[in-house]
Amino acid sequence: MKYPLLLLLCFTLFLPVARATSNYEYGTDEYVTIAKGLSPDGKYALTAHGGGPYGYEHFHIYLTDAVSGKKIGPLEEIVETLDTGAGAFCAAWALDSGRVIITYRISRHEPLKSVTYRIANRRAYLISGPDNATDEQTNYWGAQCSSSQPSEKVFGSSKKN
Repeated sequence: MKYPLLLLLCFTLFLPVARATSNYEYGTDEYVTIAKGLSPDGKYALTAHGGGPYGYEHFHIYLTDAVSGKKIGPLEEIVETLDTGAGAFCAAWALDSGRVIITYRISRHEPLKSVTYRIANRRAYLISGPDNATDEQTNYWGAQCSSSQPSEKVFGSSKKN
């Protein structure tokens, strides 16, 4: 082949961005809202928080009071995540804020996972999951949540560098 370096360069430029791992080093009291994580009624936020250099230590997604910033509780079913950056997790809320689907990655090569919760009485109740995400959920994640957009809302203080 006449131009192998050019071919290799073109190939690497067009690799999907979703292959990279999204990690974040959280401040001690920093909870970052995931993509589309604010509920339509403004009462709740779905936030990410973890410890250590890449955020993996005790990492969880939390149901958080969007007004006070106080965490209500961890969503224990969201485990084995590939990413710790809040923007790598995606929420799709029902218009009445009574139900939410969270979509996320557990691997670069496996299907996305989704978990569905009912939100009532300031609690998240598991409806289903984690399950493999549907094509519709995967497309929504790709279109709405896999970019590096800044978080809608951050609670607490970021880590001082």
